[in-house]
This record gives sequence, C-alpha cells and structure tokens, in this order.
Amino acid sequence: MKIDTWVVHEHLDGVPDVERMYRKVTEEVAVDLADDEMLLRTRYVSVDPYLHGIALDTPLGDHMGADSVMEVVEAGPRARFAVGDLVQGFGGWRSHLVSTGAPQTWTGTFPMVFPAYRRLDPADYDDVLPLSTALGVLGGSGMTAWGTMTKFLTVRPGDTVVVSGASGQVGSLVGQLAKRAGARVVGTTGTPEKAAHLAQLGFDEVLEYRHGDDPDAVREMLAKAAPDGVDTYFDNLGGDFTDTVFGMLNVGSRVAVSWQWSSQVGQEWYGPRLLNHIMFPRTTIRGIFAPEWFTEDNWAALHADLGGAIRRGEIAYRQTVHSGFDGIPAAYRSLYTDRAGSRGKVLVEL
Repeated sequence: MKIDTWVVHEHLDGVPDVERMYRKVTEEVAVDLADDEMLLRTRYVSVDPYLHGIALDTPLGDHMGADSVMEVVEAGPRARFAVGDLVQGFGGWRSHLVSTGAPQTWTGTFPMVFPAYRRLDPADYDDVLPLSTALGVLGGSGMTAWGTMTKFLTVRPGDTVVVSGASGQVGSLVGQLAKRAGARVVGTTGTPEKAAHLAQLGFDEVLEYRHGDDPDAVREMLAKAAPDGVDTYFDNLGGDFTDTVFGMLNVGSRVAVSWQWSSQVGQEWYGPRLLNHIMFPRTTIRGIFAPEWFTEDNWAALHADLGGAIRRGEIAYRQTVHSGFDGIPAAYRSLYTDRAGSRGKVLVEL
C-alpha cells in the first residue's frame, strides 16, 4: 500500500522554514503485521509550537513526530485495539503507520516517554465537542491547562493571574479557568484581533506583546495591568517578559512554565536569571509536562469538568482546522507567520 510521510530534511534554528525542514516521501509498503501490531490510518494531526524542538532532535530522514488521532485499519490477533477503533497517540505526520501502540522513549535534548496510545470513545464526542477536540480541549492542550490549574496552581478569588502567550488554546483555557476561580486575569498576545478575542473571553487586561519589544515599555504596561503584583504566572514566552513578571511576584506566588518562545524560537538560551526575585517572595516554580497526567481517571475528570463547562457555555474554545496531508507543513508554519489567522488549537484533517 502507499504510505505518505513528512520526514525531517534539515535542522534550522529560529522560525521554522518548512520548505527546507521537511520533505514528503511516498513509499509502497507491503504490510505484514506481527501478532501485536496494527495498521493505522491518520484522521487528524496536531501542529504545536513545541514541535520545533522535536524536529531539531529528530534524525534527518526520520518521520516528523506529532500527536494524532488514528483509526485502526488492520490488527493482529494480540493487538492492543480492534479494527475500527479510534485511538490517540504520538503517530506523527504520516498517512498510515504500523505500531503496537506501546509507549515510546524519546532521547532528544529533553528525554521523555510518549504515552501509550489510548482508545477514544465515540460517545464522548458530538457537535459541540467533535472528534478533533481529542487533540485539543479534550486532549493534550486541555490536559495541560486543566491539569496545571487543578494539580499545581492554587488560584483564589481576587488573585492576579498573568498568562503569557494567552491566545493559543492552552493559554486561553488557563485564563478562562482562572476567571472561573474568581481571579483578575491579564493575558498577552501579538495582534489586535487576538487581543479582542481574549477580551471577549473575559480577560480583564490584554497586552499586545511580541518577542523583542522594548523591556522598559513592557515593564510599564504590565505594572499598569497588574498594580497589585502577580500571584500566579502561566509562562509560554520566557525572555524579557518573564523577567519583568519575576520582578512583580507576590509572596507565596506560583509560576507554571509551559513553553518558552524566547529560547525555542528566539534562540535566547541564557539563564536562569533574576533568581533573587523568586527567593524573597518564596515563589514555587514548576515545569509542565501534561503526559504525566494522562491516566484514565484524569481523562474522565477532564471530560466531566472541562468538557461539561464547555457544553454549559461557561468555557469557550476555538480551533483552526486545515485540510489535507500535503498541507501539514503550511498549517504548522501558520503558528509563526499567520498570528491573526491561527486561532486556538491548530490541526489538520486528513
């Protein structure tokens, strides 16, 4: 059978140049499954900013990894799932793949284990929360936001919560969950259109900020937006913006580090810095890696709590769905070059 794959062709720092970094390969493959293997067809592929780090660590010629929703087309007699099952896992930018669905060890710059594939129950999805949200609000993005809020951050009524890079799906969910807890929420984004959207979601203040903006101007606008200091910071940016927030942290504050645009894209690899600003307020800082929360109990709780809030109209989400296997790199590029057009979770339907 014919299998299409996007492989990593070149390693390039900075904003991803997808024409140079990725190459499509089409192969005729004779599928001969082992007893525990499955042939899966990819239905949806997720594109996320963190994939740039994955690409830079992927050996040249290997397939590009990514979270995906897949359908089992064939299955061996001892396979984990049956023909027709829908599953979610780190399948990558591939039209089809052969896999056991077992956990995958990643030995890149930051070693990790990608969880085993999980079966998706079609009954969990509907017109309000379609199957594609298994990669978004009911998937890794939702678990990142909901897990951070329920398992690490302690947001109280009246707290000031700052979310950098707030217009993506994770940041916008964190902001809405913080508002639901009674906090004053300040978010950042890069365009007026996205700022208006965050205001509609209930953010109390929205700052237009791009990496490289003047630090003094950033300090001034953040001081106006958070005059009582910062109790909770959800960090997607790093760099000068995070330095500014660190100088405003209140006693007992908490910082969740979800991603770092400044290093992954901006190539600012110096630091940690300004640690005196976390010493005196006794700040607790934690890195966020959502797969640690990928358990059956947590998935059920996510569907009930976050999914329930969405169905009741208490939480809103957006997703931008591109179409076609050949469009995956362009959809990924849109995260960096089409900030007005890439709203919420960005994914590709095959």
